[in-house]
Amino acid sequence: MRTFKLENNDLSIDKYHNIVLVQGDKEIAQSLERIFTTNTGEWFLNIYHGLEYASIQGKGVTDEQIQRAIITAALQDHRVREVIDIKISHNIPKRKIDIVFHCKVSTGETITVPFTIT
Repeated sequence: MRTFKLENNDLSIDKYHNIVLVQGDKEIAQSLERIFTTNTGEWFLNIYHGLEYASIQGKGVTDEQIQRAIITAALQDHRVREVIDIKISHNIPKRKIDIVFHCKVSTGETITVPFTIT
């Protein structure tokens, strides 16, 4: 599949003013990043798309709960075959969580998706 490349939540334009496309594993990584950075219910065309932020924010949330929510969200993309690892780093002063998600996809490749939850 090919789709528009997104950078900083906007279309990527090359030096010739053409819209840049992504495909293959880079497209899968971008698709997962979009899932992880969209709050469930936020996108009106599919209210089930995204990561359920309500289940991972607030006091007393464990890393296991965060991992379960991320895995549930990742499995929305049918090309994800196996979750390999999820690294969670809490930045308490800035009130954010940095996450690095590793999975095996239908192409047989392992992809890495870094993202931040604020």
